[in-house]
Amino acid sequence: SDLNNLEVVTTTSDKYNEAFGFTQEEVAEALAEFGVSDMEPGVREWYDGFTFGNRADIYIPWSILNFLDKKKISTYWANTSSNSLVGELIRKGSRDVKMVMEDLLEGGALYTKIDEQIVFSQLDYNEYAIWSLLLASGYLKVEKHTFDRDTGNRPSESAEPERFYHGFVLGLMVELSDRYAITSNRESGFGRYDVMMEPLKGNEKDAAIVMEFKVYDSEDEKTLKDTVKAALSQIEEKQYVASLEAKGIPVNRIRKYGFAFKGYYSQPIVAKSQ
Repeated sequence: SDLNNLEVVTTTSDKYNEAFGFTQEEVAEALAEFGVSDMEPGVREWYDGFTFGNRADIYIPWSILNFLDKKKISTYWANTSSNSLVGELIRKGSRDVKMVMEDLLEGGALYTKIDEQIVFSQLDYNEYAIWSLLLASGYLKVEKHTFDRDTGNRPSESAEPERFYHGFVLGLMVELSDRYAITSNRESGFGRYDVMMEPLKGNEKDAAIVMEFKVYDSEDEKTLKDTVKAALSQIEEKQYVASLEAKGIPVNRIRKYGFAFKGYYSQPIVAKSQ
């Protein structure tokens, strides 16, 4: 059956990225035709809500059509669907989910993994599925995306050194598996740390460790020292130690390390914060 050969097009696909709503050009033309071009700034602020693939500025069709009919800005989308599922997911969600939602409502951003092939049975135990559902249903939009951040199928060239050293360091840590639970690229606080080392039971005197790897970016940093400072700042800003603190590990037993790299063969710069 040809129905088995359907192509799945999602919010991060470039194909048909102008077909799911009105573009900026189309909205501007419509406003001019209806004689309300002077209201374009307000229309942009209220209804320019979607990003599909590499195309931003996609407007909500239902809202634009209602605005053109009534020439009044209002929440036309509010009664087009039920928010009960979203509300239930937030109420039943973990502490981290609630904290992220509060941050989003205040204009913040979320860095997370998105699974665009989610099924509803995952919603009760997979927090990625929650953010994926909110994206698919229009509550969130993608500002920037990569493919599988450290081990993806299509990483950027600039991310390759970070992936290389990330894997190299994890390989070195195998010998510590009898003292630490070693995890990589997991959610904690408001993001995903690179490496976390949590002392196992019986080794409570050992320090817990959080590591963040960063590749030197000449556009943002002058030296590798600036890059390593950015890595340490990310650990603080994203509150990567939140999961350790939630398990009762005191702050004075948590070590934070930032690693900066420039290419594959340069010596890395390392800094720590206590």
